[in-house]
Amino acid sequence: MSDVMASIAQIAARDGVSKPAVSKTVKRLLEERKETPVERGSQGQVLGISLAHYDHYRQRHVNPAKATAPIRSVDGRSAGDAPPQLRSEDSFEEARRQSEWLKVGREKIRHQEECGELLRKDRTSEAVAMAGAELQAVIKRLPNRADEIALAVSKEGVHGVRVLLRQVAFEIGNEMADKLVKIAEAATETDPLIEDEDA
Repeated sequence: MSDVMASIAQIAARDGVSKPAVSKTVKRLLEERKETPVERGSQGQVLGISLAHYDHYRQRHVNPAKATAPIRSVDGRSAGDAPPQLRSEDSFEEARRQSEWLKVGREKIRHQEECGELLRKDRTSEAVAMAGAELQAVIKRLPNRADEIALAVSKEGVHGVRVLLRQVAFEIGNEMADKLVKIAEAATETDPLIEDEDA
């Protein structure tokens, strides 16, 4: 599928908002969804970005009450969704074709998200760091069992240590599992909307 691309200026003109507002949203989109199709210039500047990905991102993460531009859904507009240059220079049929590609693109992204193929990078990194810190805290308490291990060596030698370590590993595994369950129970089912969005 060929992505319908538009520049920041074209998106701003389409939605009736400022270019800085669109730039802010595009920057966050590219930080969180690095797989987003984007065309860049020689200096790394964004020349064009997938409209389907842009619209889906805003629909998923922007608070409609604070958005000044319309939040476009998968089954939203028809020809009006096409970038301004297509509506003015090309035929109505071409604009409609571009709009259909947009709908297909948005639906594909929505389906990928529902299947768990798309995750927010910032939230995922945060969750991994939190889980890692909790698991490390459990492992770092292992030296506290040194006295038990020394006693096992003096009483039963290598066999005693082997039995004790098996028990310690079992206890640590259970403690780690309990920590992960607590983290999962405390987590929200959906990500909050971006409250400070102005695009």
